[in-house]
Amino acid sequence: MNIYTSPTRASSTARPYLPALTTEGRSTDNSSRDDNCEAVPCLSMEVCKVYPKGPLLVLPERIYLFSEPTVGEILPFDVVINVAEETQDLQTQVPAIEYHHCRWEHDSDIGTDLVLLTSIMHAAAAERKKILIHCQCGLSRSATLVIAYIMKFHHLSLRRAYDLLKSRADKISPPMGLVFQLMEWEAALKATPSAQASDYRKLP
Repeated sequence: MNIYTSPTRASSTARPYLPALTTEGRSTDNSSRDDNCEAVPCLSMEVCKVYPKGPLLVLPERIYLFSEPTVGEILPFDVVINVAEETQDLQTQVPAIEYHHCRWEHDSDIGTDLVLLTSIMHAAAAERKKILIHCQCGLSRSATLVIAYIMKFHHLSLRRAYDLLKSRADKISPPMGLVFQLMEWEAALKATPSAQASDYRKLP
């Protein structure tokens, strides 16, 4: 997939604690792969599970990526962000969990939501909470949010953020409409570099 590339932004702003990221040491365990799943957005209500072993840890600050979960599958988490319009809102069934449901479709305008959701993720990460990000299949919308988070709080370009997540969840495939919005996100982050490290502190 050919994604727009831009230089990594350098920042002199003091950053809150974040575990180091690396693309080295990628797991060679292919037992979690399901070759019947295509790396494309889900096109039917018959969801193809691409994470048969359960939620996948993709970032060291305890951020996991997954397809549509059951109530039992989200119980181990402190924060859940559901970014699929068509998936069930489980908030009332898990009142002890911080649950957010943004009803994204594959062509939704997500720019405004990215500011809030990435800040929610960062606030939870700073408190060492366990975070689950999911959509229907865990391939496109949820991956887009994780990429946006990496760009904002790990200060990586779109290209590098995408490559890093792809190295850990190799079937992700954000649709081009969302990729274009990530390009706009990258431009916005460059325009307001001082906000990136402090946004999470502004949350109520």
